[in-house]
Amino acid sequence: MKIFRKIRFKTLTKSNFGKYLLYATGEIILVVIGILIALYLNNQKDISDRYERQRNHLSLIKEELSNNLLIIEETDEALANIIDNIKDILNLYSSIESKESIDETELSELLFLPLTRGIEINYEKGAFDEFTASSSLKDIKNDSLRSLLRSWNRKLETVRHQENVVYQSLDKSNNYFETNASLKSVFDNINLSETFLEINNSPIIKSNKHILYSNQFENILLHYLGVATQLHKSNYPDFKGDIELLIRLIDSELKQ
Repeated sequence: MKIFRKIRFKTLTKSNFGKYLLYATGEIILVVIGILIALYLNNQKDISDRYERQRNHLSLIKEELSNNLLIIEETDEALANIIDNIKDILNLYSSIESKESIDETELSELLFLPLTRGIEINYEKGAFDEFTASSSLKDIKNDSLRSLLRSWNRKLETVRHQENVVYQSLDKSNNYFETNASLKSVFDNINLSETFLEINNSPIIKSNKHILYSNQFENILLHYLGVATQLHKSNYPDFKGDIELLIRLIDSELKQ
């Protein structure tokens, strides 16, 4: 800048205003170019930082999705066992011979899961919530990935709703049993009273066979079977497919 001042002074003393104007313009251009370069570098750094934050968020979301997938698979396996037991109980209703021949222990084994196993998953979504709250979703360039992430809460709420419906069927089964049958007999017959609850078996085992003649309990089980089958055959497979697709899309994004 000292050189410019010297040149400016020299040109002014010679009354060469044209050359002074030329040098002054050159100074301004250099300053503008410097500002533009600084803005460009700052913008590039901002883009790089935003992209790095996006990659970190996607990595955490992928980890959550992988954990959720494992939990769903374990829960779905338990749900399949519940469905099998409900089917076996309902099949007893269609045969008087089967009702009479089944023993109390076998009946208790069939009743245990439909009366005690709740279907409810605490899905991990902290990283996803943080990502959407940061307004980073709009920066995702992959249309398929952005669209799937945008619809994720809706898909999750659909599954949760069906899980809640199944849980309500569990409540109805329990409510019926509390009034009309003996849950203690179920626990006694499968040796859970003493080994798990650490209480004594009842001296007289009350029979639960009479529930096999109850239209009310049969209707409860039919509804239970319907909503559980919907979750097992439709909601969980669809949701697992969406999770697997989302993991693949995130992997593809992270490799770029």
